[in-house]
Amino acid sequence: MTSGSRRTAYVVLSHLSLAHRRRAGALAAAAAFAAALVGPAVHAAATIQPAATASWQIIPTPSLIPDNALSAAAVVSKQLAWAVGTEGYASNGSTPGTPLMLRWNGSRWSRATLPGTWQGGLAAVAASSATDAWALGTNAPALLIAHLLHWNGHGWRSTAVPSFGGSINADINLAAAPGGRAWISTDNGAKSTVLFSWNGASWRPQSYPCPHWSCGLIKITARTGHDAWAVGNYVNSAGSGGPLALHWTGSSWTTTPVPFVKDGYLTGVFGISSTDAWAVGAVFGSAAMLLYHWDGTAWHKMQTPAGLTQPPLGENTGIAGDSAGHLWIYDFGTAASSQASYLRFDGQRWSMIRDAPVAGEVRAIVRVVAGVLGTQTVWSVGVGLTGAPAGRARIERYG
Repeated sequence: MTSGSRRTAYVVLSHLSLAHRRRAGALAAAAAFAAALVGPAVHAAATIQPAATASWQIIPTPSLIPDNALSAAAVVSKQLAWAVGTEGYASNGSTPGTPLMLRWNGSRWSRATLPGTWQGGLAAVAASSATDAWALGTNAPALLIAHLLHWNGHGWRSTAVPSFGGSINADINLAAAPGGRAWISTDNGAKSTVLFSWNGASWRPQSYPCPHWSCGLIKITARTGHDAWAVGNYVNSAGSGGPLALHWTGSSWTTTPVPFVKDGYLTGVFGISSTDAWAVGAVFGSAAMLLYHWDGTAWHKMQTPAGLTQPPLGENTGIAGDSAGHLWIYDFGTAASSQASYLRFDGQRWSMIRDAPVAGEVRAIVRVVAGVLGTQTVWSVGVGLTGAPAGRARIERYG
């Protein structure tokens, strides 16, 4: 299969790629679990320094209906965070489960009250403030976005779902910035990803520049209302493609050239400031991984840390950070382990950090890492797999 890789496979094979279906909701986690059991020159992999100490701690969840898994999280402050996913599903796909939302109040996680339930789950959550947050839900077995919830500081309410079109929703993204700006993107079977923006009053389709035949947006993150990134890949008319990065500067999206890697695609992005951002990705049909740095003017290809290897089919490697500028790479590697693995950058070097083993689990999958504003604390959510395989929601905290 030629490059264009991700997008070509998605369009031609009618959405059968698990890599595109992963973000279609926590329901798709069951299938993924079964499948999984021009800048500086490119140099050799950067040397990994062992971390002096590992301070990830598993934080208890309330009692949940088995099986259960978390797919996304949004951290507002030390006193408020949200985590969403699915509970009551069967790992063999016979039971789809129902939506799950948890709330952190500064001392413990508890169930959040939802305006209703359905067969399916919650795929994404994002927050602009303590009184403004969004969550997206998918229905089973169609894997279509069918529920949009809004938090107003007092409760979650169902709101109208934008018309995304298409027969499936994959690579679902939900991002929110301070001040209220928010975005939803999804692949719906069309040539390029569809993008919607919340302007404070309504959700509207939003255009973005696609310099080639097709563009796929795999991850969107927003630092402020005038500094956001959308990354993925493009495909040209010849079926070849490479990494794609779009920058939102307050009024429109602009393309920012990324040093070309044939068949490359970006799966995660994190902005520290307007002149400091990082993106991570992979190369289709290859074991290679990608790491880029934005210096405010251009993207530069960086050394990839030793230990950064491609994740199982259906997973997307991500990158996040804390308020001190430390970086975390997560959801990588295929080795089965009851310990979650992270790569942490302290500003000078990368360290491999693993948490403590969890009894009864044979594999840990990290879905999201998110920092607490003004601190070096970060949260991690995902799922721990037992040998059944069965899923158990997993939440841990560093710092």
